[in-house]
Amino acid sequence: MAKLAGGVHRLDGQLMVVLDVDRVLELAPEMMAA
Repeated sequence: MAKLAGGVHRLDGQLMVVLDVDRVLELAPEMMAA
C-alpha cells in the first residue's frame, strides 16, 4: 500500500491518503490476477 500512496494529509481530524493513480493502474492487472 505504501508504494501506492502519493502522500497523506490531515483533513478535519481525519487522515486522507492520496493515491498515485499511475501506480495503481500499473498494478491493477496484477491485483486482479491474484
